[in-house]
Amino acid sequence: MGAFSWWRSRRENARIERLLVEVNAGRCLAADATAHEASGTRRGIPGVVECWDDIFQFKADSELTAPTEGWRVPKSQIAGVRDGDGPGELVITFRPPARFDAVVVTPLMHADKWRALAMG
Repeated sequence: MGAFSWWRSRRENARIERLLVEVNAGRCLAADATAHEASGTRRGIPGVVECWDDIFQFKADSELTAPTEGWRVPKSQIAGVRDGDGPGELVITFRPPARFDAVVVTPLMHADKWRALAMG
């Protein structure tokens, strides 16, 4: 393993550890998710959601190892949060224009904070 690869791996591990501390404390929300496109296809895209400060970010599974930021919007674009069809699911909807109509999350922690996203 080259020095650059080692450093990048170490830096990424440190970022993940910081994220876990923030999630456990409830200062950041993270969950597996499926985003539903606003285009006519309504295709579901599996991925991960992170939500912190005033940012809601969805990253598709195919983007997780890439240095992209995924889809980011301010929390003010969230129109509502409601119960989904499956157990523990929450459906987060967005104000137009948005790339996605909705993102379905299944939070393992802090469901009350996920529900409060639309309130502010």
